[in-house]
Amino acid sequence: MAEIRPKKASLDHVLKYMGIFGGVQGLMMLMGVVRNKLASLFLGTAGFGLMAIYASIAELVQSSSNMGLPIASVQRMSELFESGDDAAISHFVKVVRTWSCWAAMLSMVLTLTLSPLLAELFFEGEPSRLWDIMLLAPMIAMAIIFAGEASILKGLRHLKRVASISAICAVTTLCLTVPFFWAMGLQGILLSLNVSTLAMLAVHLAFTIPLFPWRIGLFSRDIFHAGLPLIRIGIPYVLAAVVGTGCAMLLQAVLKRESSEETLGLYRVAYTLMVSYAGIAFSAFEADFFPRLSSVNHSCQDRNEVINQQIRVGVMVIAPLLLVMLVFMPVILSLLFKDDFLPAADMALCAVFFTFLRAITIPIGYTALACGDSMRYMLMEAIYDVVSLLLIAYGYHYLGLMGAGIGLSLSALFDLLLIGITYGVIYRFRMTVATARLAIGQTLLVGTCLGICLLLPPTVKYITGSLLIALSMAYSYRYLSRESNVILKIRNKLRR
Repeated sequence: MAEIRPKKASLDHVLKYMGIFGGVQGLMMLMGVVRNKLASLFLGTAGFGLMAIYASIAELVQSSSNMGLPIASVQRMSELFESGDDAAISHFVKVVRTWSCWAAMLSMVLTLTLSPLLAELFFEGEPSRLWDIMLLAPMIAMAIIFAGEASILKGLRHLKRVASISAICAVTTLCLTVPFFWAMGLQGILLSLNVSTLAMLAVHLAFTIPLFPWRIGLFSRDIFHAGLPLIRIGIPYVLAAVVGTGCAMLLQAVLKRESSEETLGLYRVAYTLMVSYAGIAFSAFEADFFPRLSSVNHSCQDRNEVINQQIRVGVMVIAPLLLVMLVFMPVILSLLFKDDFLPAADMALCAVFFTFLRAITIPIGYTALACGDSMRYMLMEAIYDVVSLLLIAYGYHYLGLMGAGIGLSLSALFDLLLIGITYGVIYRFRMTVATARLAIGQTLLVGTCLGICLLLPPTVKYITGSLLIALSMAYSYRYLSRESNVILKIRNKLRR
């Protein structure tokens, strides 16, 4: 049995929670696929589309009314956690919960106020749909409250609780929504959404109240003033989300105008594969990496060490996964969707560097968040969103779906250059030689595999691609096993 060598716990920590949250994200994705399949069976295409509209409305109102509290509170909570001041932490928990309740009430007012406009926009003013939109208000309010509870756990590094909550909520949502779909059809959609959201709130509270009994101060002047710095930090996040949502909606309008709804559907499938599904490896970034980075935001050297470490692990984990997706893309599309979606394969292939480069850009991009520079974060996000919109739109105009995939990859390259140069000057970020060497090595493997998948016949592609997958896995395994005890522990358990 191989001896487990004493090493830094930090890399073990990164791998451990990337694995935990990646697994949880995979479970959530699986539950979502099952829920969507059953929804399409019991509700039909009309019900499936109705659920998508309700989800879009809820996301728009929630992101507009939560005042950026989930992000801002994690950053401040991480600093208090490092200080070890229990009294300050308890007081701040009360501040977060109080402001979350105010944001929840704001969301209800906003939903009721905007419901006529939203009904006109999505349902051409149909009277019955006006009441349906109003019934979304309780769901949105509850979602804002449990987002505040989740931020408390993330800031205090209760990451196992966060992962457990996510897994329980994924299963609970499936179990509570499908019976309503089966028994009530379209009439059960809103009831299922509210009931499942109430259950999610209950799960969050069951994990947080034992740590901090529920206390709020809705009419406390002290609590109000204590939360104002959070709002000043959080509002730019809200504006950034609005810009991002607006650009995404405009892009969909452009694609639909130039082609059809079917083409837009293919774009969404390819985007989902390369961003949502492949991105499960990044699911630990917000829950684990952001609090850790926030805790060292005053030290340039420590900050660079944490960022470089996260980049190395992210690159070594995501590269083999992307190679598997490149080589077996047609098989994956047939399994997850239908053969009708095979035309999305070329776009998904060309978008591979979008996902790969995110393993580098996301850790660097969190620097502004960790340092509380919300205005700079908003500016970087706005510039990226606009450039991304232009690159994808122009790529599609000239090369179709493949051009859209190329536009996605180019937008990620632009984002890397933008934040790499900007944050290098402002925050003195430096990529180490070791990090650059690992990233370049995996970049060459991904690029070679992409060329093989685009140019060579299927038989040669599968043989050569499988060799590249094995090489990338060996490269990642060699690095991770040398630098971390986690791989050795897993290997020793398998040998038993």
